Amino acid sequence: MTLSSRCQPLEQTTVDAFLVPVFTDDISNPQPLIACFPVASERLLNVLGTAEMRGKPGQILALHLAAGSSAGKLVLMGMGAAEKLTTQTIRESVAAAIRTVGPYGAKQFGLIPRRGPLSPQAFAQAAVIGAHLATFAVDCYRTEDLRPVQAETLTLLSETADDSALAEGIHRGTILGEAINFARFLVNEPANHMTPTELAHHAQEMANEVGLQTDILNEDKMRDLGMEALLAVARGSVEEPRLIVVWYKPAANTRPETIGLIGKGITFDTGGISLKPAENMEKMKYDMAGGAAVLGAMRAIAQLKPNLNVIGIVPSCENMPSGKATRPGDVVRTMLGKTVEIINTDAEGRLILCDAMAYARRLGVTCMVDLATLTGAIAVALGLRYAGLFSHHPDLVRELQAAAQAADERVWPLPLDDEYRELIKSDIADIKNVGGKYAGSITAAWFLREFAGDVPWAHLDIANMAWNMENKPHLPKGPTGFGVGTLVEFVMARAQAVNGPASS
Repeated sequence: MTLSSRCQPLEQTTVDAFLVPVFTDDISNPQPLIACFPVASERLLNVLGTAEMRGKPGQILALHLAAGSSAGKLVLMGMGAAEKLTTQTIRESVAAAIRTVGPYGAKQFGLIPRRGPLSPQAFAQAAVIGAHLATFAVDCYRTEDLRPVQAETLTLLSETADDSALAEGIHRGTILGEAINFARFLVNEPANHMTPTELAHHAQEMANEVGLQTDILNEDKMRDLGMEALLAVARGSVEEPRLIVVWYKPAANTRPETIGLIGKGITFDTGGISLKPAENMEKMKYDMAGGAAVLGAMRAIAQLKPNLNVIGIVPSCENMPSGKATRPGDVVRTMLGKTVEIINTDAEGRLILCDAMAYARRLGVTCMVDLATLTGAIAVALGLRYAGLFSHHPDLVRELQAAAQAADERVWPLPLDDEYRELIKSDIADIKNVGGKYAGSITAAWFLREFAGDVPWAHLDIANMAWNMENKPHLPKGPTGFGVGTLVEFVMARAQAVNGPASS
């Protein structure tokens, strides 16, 4: 489904539902709210201050309007105190409101932009992203009992039909919302539908749509390049591996800088010979969420047009047990020539990423950021609120923290002290792919650091953030698209710092 967004005056707008932000301040002083929507003043006065609507964040209340009104419903959205309004609150409230009334026939939505301290552009962008997130259906393979959200338009109410600030926010919000949903689609597909070959096919289709260049490397090409670590993971599966490379090159660029975005693309992870428990293994289709985030980010970057070179790289394969599968104790040589003793075949993400990082360096990247559902240990360390951030470059850490904050995503830096390097020393090879039961996320990051060389590098472990474990009003159980926004904001900030504003 395609969701379109626009801005126009209230008196020209007829929709199925008006989305109305309600602040806690409105309870004691309802006049500013009533002034926004005077035709419903009586209904508003009757519910404001009741237990159903006190303006608290997360509260959603749908009110039916009389026949002949410019909308069938008013959907009140609690936003908290006006002076503390955030883009995250707007995004989640709009998504929750549309998910509340959308399954019951509402397709056309109007939004009254009560923006508190936020700029019109920031408000519009967050609202449009929220609307797009609400339209994504995780249950797309159901054949009965369907109540999909079929949002078609979101109209932001403005005093004029040509509000440039709102229009810019709508433009960016549409690009980012569609990019996040693209990543969610890739992750949500079952592994029998999203093999490495199919992932490469979707990447190619996306690139053709937005004007990116691609190069898809097959097994023979990877073998010629010496990517034994990546191929060691792929050996157990009948599905062929792919290395997906997507280029964004601006029309005119005078800077030599090239950012490399690298995402783990394990389309299904059984653990290999070090087999995972059967419980919850079906979720291991999400093990390519880092790769999906990179492809989603590249989709948005192509449309936002920063004046900066960006390369997206997704090493993709399945990790399966078979008579050909890699065994614990095997030693492989990576593309850089470094040897790795494989202690646990379920620590496969770092094996495919190290060869992808080596290839990124060959392509000339001057900065690398990788994303991966890399370790279960990151959830033990940070819970389900922050992705782990690792880097040996403090400036890069600060940039990624700022980018995540701008994207309403959360990352938290963890240490990479030299002492942790001792834990991945091997008795018979240069390094081993696991470092024992302690500091699992840190030793995994240290493994990747070995392949960054002199290139500034950062690693985001998103294993705890890429999949929503329970249904929430604004987000169903399933893929979140985490990382798309952070990568896009990082690239756009880099481009602006180097070149000035983007040309989109």
